[in-house]
Amino acid sequence: MLRWRALPQKRGTAKTQTQYDRTMKKQICRLMAVGCLAALAGITAIPAMAQTQETAPIGSIHPAGKVKRADLPTLAKISLNDAMKAAQAKVPGSVISADLKMKQGSLLYAIKIVGANKTIVGIEIDAGDGKVLEVGKG
Repeated sequence: MLRWRALPQKRGTAKTQTQYDRTMKKQICRLMAVGCLAALAGITAIPAMAQTQETAPIGSIHPAGKVKRADLPTLAKISLNDAMKAAQAKVPGSVISADLKMKQGSLLYAIKIVGANKTIVGIEIDAGDGKVLEVGKG
């Protein structure tokens, strides 16, 4: 006749083979549940990342290769003054900062304006044609 023998035990563990099997099944189920949740979280994050890339502003100037910051003004087709005027036409107020920068491969002006209600608004202007690409909180 075959008998189950007790396994070597640590404090607080199962005492018989049947209890040990149940404990192991519970632990395996827990690990599988955590793995499934982690996989699901990763899968749901992928469309969110793709969506942010699709909605990013795209300007008309796309310099190839590595461009030095000092060379950016020579690539812009509109002046900083024109960009500030376009920003103020969109959001009336006082310009507090203006910067020419590269964002996702596009050359644009990033301008911050303090509006009439004392809120700071960030505006991105295309450095090629002066169009407003994005208006958001500064």
